[in-house]
Parts: sequence; C-alpha cells; structure tokens
Amino acid sequence: MRRIKLKLMAAVAASALALVVGGLAPAWADATLDTSKLARVPGAKETYASPLTTIFTSPASVEETAKAVVKLLAAGGWQLYTDPFASAADIPNLAMMTLKRGPEGLTVMVSLAPAQGNATSVSYTANPIAEDLPFAADASDIKYAPTRPYLSFVTKTPLADSLALFTKELAQRGWSGWSRKENRAANAGEDVSEPNERGRFQFFVREPAKPLMLLLQSRDDGQLIVTLEAVPQKLLTLAQESEEPKVETPSEPSAAARDAHDAFDDLAGKIMQDALKGLGTPGAPRAQDGPAQSVSALDAMEAPETPIPLPATATDIDFDAEDGDLSFESASNVASVAQFYRDAMSRAGWKSERSPINRDNMVVLRFAKDERDLSLTVMAFGAKTRVTADGSALVVAAAPADQADAPDAEADKVEFKAEEKYGLPVATPGSLSGSEKSLFRVSAHASVRAPVKAVVAFYRRELTARGWTEDGGAKESPEQVDISFKTPQGPGMLNVSRKGDETFAVVTLRQEDAARKAGMLPPAGQTKLLFGNILEKDAVITVGKTQVKVPAGSGAEGPDGPTLNIAPGKHKYRLRVPGKPDVTEDLDVASGDIWGVMIGPGGVLAVPMY
Repeated sequence: MRRIKLKLMAAVAASALALVVGGLAPAWADATLDTSKLARVPGAKETYASPLTTIFTSPASVEETAKAVVKLLAAGGWQLYTDPFASAADIPNLAMMTLKRGPEGLTVMVSLAPAQGNATSVSYTANPIAEDLPFAADASDIKYAPTRPYLSFVTKTPLADSLALFTKELAQRGWSGWSRKENRAANAGEDVSEPNERGRFQFFVREPAKPLMLLLQSRDDGQLIVTLEAVPQKLLTLAQESEEPKVETPSEPSAAARDAHDAFDDLAGKIMQDALKGLGTPGAPRAQDGPAQSVSALDAMEAPETPIPLPATATDIDFDAEDGDLSFESASNVASVAQFYRDAMSRAGWKSERSPINRDNMVVLRFAKDERDLSLTVMAFGAKTRVTADGSALVVAAAPADQADAPDAEADKVEFKAEEKYGLPVATPGSLSGSEKSLFRVSAHASVRAPVKAVVAFYRRELTARGWTEDGGAKESPEQVDISFKTPQGPGMLNVSRKGDETFAVVTLRQEDAARKAGMLPPAGQTKLLFGNILEKDAVITVGKTQVKVPAGSGAEGPDGPTLNIAPGKHKYRLRVPGKPDVTEDLDVASGDIWGVMIGPGGVLAVPMY
C-alpha cells in the first residue's frame, strides 16, 4: 500500500536543540513561506515559531481545533486538498491536512500533546509543491497529487472562463497549449482545445515534462468537473509502438526545434495523434479504423490477485500493489474488454465517468467510488488488446481490511517486509509509518491492515534477529499485545493494538548504556529533567518547590544544561524570563524517565528523551 510517511512533530529545530536529532521541517521545505505569520486559533499558546515550522497549543479539542484552523487559513487564501493516491488511517485525536495557496504548500497536524497536559497541539510546516497546478478560487472537492501531477475539482466557473484560466495560469508556469491542427496557436491566448461529449479537452506541453491533459466536463447541476493530469507514460509508449508510422526525431535538434511548439510539441502530437482522431464535435460519428467490433460477453477470472476483476482471457498480468499500477493483455477485442469493465464495475457500485476517448481501437474508462478512482486504457496492440490501469482503487495493503476477522491460520499468510527506522524494524507495506529519535530513545511506528497476531509474529521474528530477547510477562489479548524486551542497548518495548480496521505497532528502545555513560540515568524510582535554554536571557524554572536557574544558551548545543531529579507523577512548573509574562504548565512523568525541558520563544517544550 502506498504509505504516508509521518514524522511526529515532537521536537524543536535541530539548529537550536541538540537534545533532539532531526528538525521539525525538512531542509527542502518552501523557504518563501513564513509559517510563524499564519493565523492561529483563539487562545493559542506558542510553543515554537520559525519560518519553516510553527507549533502552538489550543484549548479546544482536536476536532474543534482542526475545523477552526481550516476556516482561518481559508480566509487567508489557503485551499484544502486531499491526495487521491495516498491512503490515510483514521487515528483518534490526530488530524493531518494539506493546503495550498498559489505556489506555497502547507501541512497542518493537529494532535493531543500529553507532555503539555493533554492540550491540543497544532503544527504548521511548509510543504514544497513539486508541480504547481492552478486551483479555481471557488474550487471544491479538490484532489491534488503534485508529484504525478494530478488535479481535479468541482467549480461553478463557466467552461469558457475555466479554459481561459488554465490557459493563462499554465502559460505562466511554462506550459503551452497544443493542438493537432496544422495551424497550431502561436500564443497562449488562442483557443486550441478540442470538444468532447459534454465539454472540452486540451493538451499542454512543456519540455521535458510529460504532456498534460485538461478535461472540462459539465455536470447535470450546471457545475463543471475539472481534471488535469499527466498523460501516462504507458499510453505514450503504446501509441509509439502502435501501427502508426514511426516518428523519426533528430538527435541534435536545431535552436528553433527547441521551441515548445516545435520538437517536443510535434513529438507529443504525433504520439497522441491516433488517440485524437476519434474525438470530433458533439454528436458527430466516431472515426472508424474498419468494421465496428462485435462485443462478446467475457467471464471473470476466478480469484484474481488484484483488487479489481480481470477478464478470464487476461494474460501477462503485471500488478504493482504499492504504486497502484496494473497491466495485462487479452485475446479479446477492445470493445469486449471495455464492456466487461463497464458491467463489472457498475455491479460493484462504481460510478462511470464520461471518457474523452471511446473508439474501436482505444477506449479510456474512468470510475469513481468512495473517494477512490480508477482509470483504464484499453488499446488494440497488434492481434491482441493491451490494458493499462492506475488509480487509488489499485493501491492495496498486504492484507484486506476484513482479514482481521479471519481464522488464526490465515494470519500466517500475511507477508511483511522490514523497513529500517533508526535501526528498528517497521512492517511494510502499511498505510502510515514514522519514527522518532531523541537523546537516549528511538521509536518506530506503523499501522497496517492485518490481524494483531500476524503483526506480532512479524515483530517478534525481526526483533529476535536483532538480538532482542523477551523479558517475560508479556500481556496478550486479541486486541492488544505488550511485550518487554532486553536488548544490547537497553530496555525495549513492543506495543501492538487494534483500532477499527487498522493494527498499530510501536517499537521503542531506551538506550540505557548511552544514558549511563553520559551520567544521565535517574536514581531508582525517580525521573530526571534535563534543562536547556535557547533564549539570549537567563531563565528560572520552578518545579514544585525547587528553583532551577537555566543560563542563556545552556543545553542548546548538547546535554550540558542543569538537571533535576524528581518523583514520578504530575508536577506543576513555573517559567520566569525577564520581560515576559510567567508561564505555568503541568508535566506528567513516570519512574525511570528522562525528559528534556527546553525553554524557547514560545515557553517550554518538554520532550521524552529516554
């Protein structure tokens, strides 16, 4: 399954805090966006602020805060979108959102912050946009995958105005409109689009990227469905390999040929020429390459290893579950295979979308259901029919969602691969995975759609291979398993739990030897606090009745700040910094813990370090 890789925002920037390895935002994040200046919800308390990442807490619940944040950002021109090709786990008290404003991207995470009295924590992180595609101002139901690239949304903007918008906006991004007409437009202002049954379509090219296809389709309610996507490489390849005369391209194009309307435009045009011939004006008869094909009813293949049905005549099947790609060949003709999928997907509750290409030697089918999509290209290839398909409907986990209810014997059939996170195994493929690393503690987590028993078996096998031995006293139930381990580096823990259709696994390693060598292990039955101060002023923090002076800059380059041993439990602390109002918060700690307590511009950030 395609994974959403999530790095938990539980630390401050690496340049300011050596206690935590890894920063809050990747180095490649959009440097033009200053997240510290974005709107915040009422009652927000700043934890950390920088151009790349800003963290604050909210007094409201996670759900209420998430709704308020989206509303505030929308007022500032940000538009919420989802990635149709990514899978998302429904995790209680966690909301992940992606937004775009012009060329700027933003990721928002709203979650509980146990170290801050279970307040709601909000993080803004600048998110780079790989391929900036324009959104209409009134766009709704936006689905956007910048890396493909792919964009779809619904708009009330009239068709002509929408076409003009994309022609203008894409021209500003270096894309040129392309037409199969000999007198192609010499500038972006001329309409070179083609009609389809309910709207128009237009190709755009920009060397050396894949061509884009814009499809504008009118709905019965008067709104417009806009789809902009890269022409699949497989379609381009198939078109090149078809019975059309091969295109000879110069190995050293002239300067004029480098123009967007010459070398690459001509190549893209000739490759897609066959597909375009059948697209005439509304109501006009389709172009025919010969006698109309007869349609034969095809049986479905029994128990295919794909999430969609396959005709019984399918051969040379190639399926990539992680990327959501499928291809196969069939001895049946194009019309029969296309009708097979129209019937099969309709019976399964899928809604068919109108296609811009529907002719005897090539049919493009599009289906949608429950925010999933599927696109199939059925094309004549010599004496056979070749089918290529992609979409979120083909992205699947190693085990179906209902496998959690299967008999125990079925658990052994689930196969995982181990992905390394700071030396810890993570079960893949999964819907979500991530890791955390602090001074003396590393953890890795994953969620998968598989039975608890299968997940536990995987981790037991992988951890044993790494020299981990069970410490005894494992707590196991059908929905929850907690196992303690002894490791060469220190105590380890595996926690596996079932929530809905997902099984969540967390592996944690406390690096006891490293903590002991650094002199940081707390006395038996106590908790150690390690203080740091990235401010330019000295600070005083009072925990219970104990007052600790934290000099400016201490703990910013390493674990050299003052420390304090306290009893486990909940403690109230007060921070005093000259020129700033006092800050009072709660901290809940357990026996044997080491906590890094960093003082920064927004107050105190407490991070588990062991």
